[in-house]
Amino acid sequence: FQTVYDRMLADQRDTLALEGPMEVEGRFLTIGLHGSRMKDEANKDLGIVLVFEDLTELIKAQKVAAWQEVARRVAHEIKNPLTPIQLSAQRLRKKYYEKSPDFDAIFDETTNVIVNEVTSLKHMVDEFSKFARLPTPQMAHQSLHDVINEVTTLYRGAHKDIELVVSLDEDLPSLNFDREQLKRVMVNLLDNAIQAMQQKGRVWLSTKYDTKRRRAVVSVADEGVGIAPEDQEKLFVPYFTRKKTGTGLGLAIVRRIITDHDGQIQAGQNQPKGALFTFELPV
Repeated sequence: FQTVYDRMLADQRDTLALEGPMEVEGRFLTIGLHGSRMKDEANKDLGIVLVFEDLTELIKAQKVAAWQEVARRVAHEIKNPLTPIQLSAQRLRKKYYEKSPDFDAIFDETTNVIVNEVTSLKHMVDEFSKFARLPTPQMAHQSLHDVINEVTTLYRGAHKDIELVVSLDEDLPSLNFDREQLKRVMVNLLDNAIQAMQQKGRVWLSTKYDTKRRRAVVSVADEGVGIAPEDQEKLFVPYFTRKKTGTGLGLAIVRRIITDHDGQIQAGQNQPKGALFTFELPV
C-alpha cells in the first residue's frame, strides 16, 4: 500500500498497478494492488483510490496451464528429430545385416542425418535452458535510445536490402533497465521483422514518451505477411513458431524480459500490411 501511494505522489501518476506476495493469516497470497488518482472538475486532487485483488488462484491456474503447454510443446519438439534418428538407425542396421554393397554410402548418409538431428535437438535444449535460467535484470538508469542506435547500426551494415525507418522521441528520459536484456529484445524483434519479409523490405522502429502515464512506448513494424488471427494468442507461448527452423522461444524470452522490467508487450497488425510489436516500460 505504502509503495503504491508513495510512487504515485512522487511521480505524479494518475494510475499505478503492482502485484506481489503477502502473508494473510498464515497464508501466502499474491495480491494485485491498483491505485487511481481522483480529481475534481478543477483538476485538484481529491485523493487516491486503492483496490486490492486476490490473484493467487488465477496466477496458479495460469502457471499450470502455461507449463502444461510448455510440456506438450517440448515433447513435440523432442519427438520431431527422434523419428529420423530412429529411421536412420533402422536403415543402417538393415543394410549392415544384408551385407549391402552400398553400405559405405548408406553409412555416411544415415550417420550424417543422425548427427544433424542430434545437433538440432541439442540447440533446442540449450535454448530452453536459456529461457528457464534467464538471469535477474541488472538494472541501471540509462538511455534506451543508445541501445536502439547500437542495434540499428549493426542491422544497417548487415542487411543491404532492408530499409530501417527510425523515429526516436527526443523527450524520452532515461530509463531503469538491463542493457543486455533490452538489446536482446530489440535484436529478436528486428530479426523477426526481417525474416517475415524474406530479408527485403522496410522496418519501422519508433519510440514515444507517454507523459501522462509516464511510459516509454517502443514499436517495431514490418511489411511482411502479418499475423494470422488464429496465431494472435499463441505468439508469446514457448515453442510456438511458424518458422521452419525456429525454436519458438524468441518471443517468449522477449515477453519474459519485458515483464521482468515491469512492462507489457503486445502484437497486432501493421497497416496496410505486416506485423506490429509494441512494448511499454515504466519511466
